[in-house]
Amino acid sequence: MQRLTYAFRFITACFSLAIKHPRLRKPWLYFWMGGIALLFLWLILFSLVIAVAGIKPLGMVLIGLLIILLLFCLLAWGEITALETCWIFGDLIREDLVVSDSAQGKQEFAHWRDAFLWVLTLPGLELIRFFTVIFRPSRAAELNWLDASYLMLPVISLEDFSLGEGVERIKQLVAGRLLRFHPHLVGVRPVAGVLQWALILGGGLLGTRVGLVTADPATAGLLSRLFAVALGMMLAGILALLGIFISSFSRACYYTTLYQWALNVESARMTGVASRSVPPVILSQVMRLKNLSKKE
Repeated sequence: MQRLTYAFRFITACFSLAIKHPRLRKPWLYFWMGGIALLFLWLILFSLVIAVAGIKPLGMVLIGLLIILLLFCLLAWGEITALETCWIFGDLIREDLVVSDSAQGKQEFAHWRDAFLWVLTLPGLELIRFFTVIFRPSRAAELNWLDASYLMLPVISLEDFSLGEGVERIKQLVAGRLLRFHPHLVGVRPVAGVLQWALILGGGLLGTRVGLVTADPATAGLLSRLFAVALGMMLAGILALLGIFISSFSRACYYTTLYQWALNVESARMTGVASRSVPPVILSQVMRLKNLSKKE
C-alpha cells in the first residue's frame, strides 16, 4: 500500500507543478485538441458505416474495428504528446538549470514518428522476449534492456535521439547499472493504468447506454441513430481522453524523474562527486528520503 501512497503523492505533486508553471500545461492543450479532432474524425467514419451498412453483422464488425483503431490512436497520441511533457518536466526538475516559463523548448513533435513506432513495436518486443525466455533462455539476457523500456520517451525527448539511438542508450544505462531505483517502488504506473482503463471502460459502457436510450437501433430512423451514435461516442470519448491524459502525463513525469536520477548517477561517476547522485527533489519529497542516494 505504501507504493500506492507514494504514487498519489507524486501525481499530485506533478499536477501542482503544472499549475505553477504554464509551460508544463502546454502539452495538455495539444493532447485535448488532437484528441477531440480524432473523435470528430471517427464520428464521421461511424456515421458513414451506420448510413451504409446499418446495424447488420457487417456494420457491427466495422464499428468494432473502428473502435479498436480509435482507442489505439488515442493511446498513441497520448504517448506522442508525452514527449513534450518529458522535455519540459526534465527542465523543471533539473537542479543545475534555471528555466523561465517563457523559455522555448525544442521543436515540438520532432520525434513523433519515433514515439508512434515505439507504441507499435513494444508489444511485439515483449512477445519476442516471452518466447525467447521459453525456447532460447540462453539468449534471454539480450533483451534485459526491456526492463527499462519505460525510459524510452524521456531518452528520446531529452537526448534528441531517434528510436534506435534510444534503444542503445537504454542498453548503456542497464549495462552500467545506472538505474538506482525500481520503478514499482512508486506505483505510478498501476495507479495511472487503473484510472485510465476504468475511465475508458466506464466511458464505453456509459456511452453505449446513453446511445441505446436515446434511440432504439431496431426501430429508430437514420437521423435518430446517427444522433444517438454521436452522443454516445462523444461521451465515451471524452471520458477515455480524460483517462489517457491522466495516465500519459503522470507516467511521463515519473519516468523523466527516474531518467534524471540516472543522469545524476552517471555524472557522479564521471566526476567522482558522490553528492551529484541524489534523486530529483520531487521524488525525495514524495518519499521523504532525501538521503537515499548519498551512498554510491
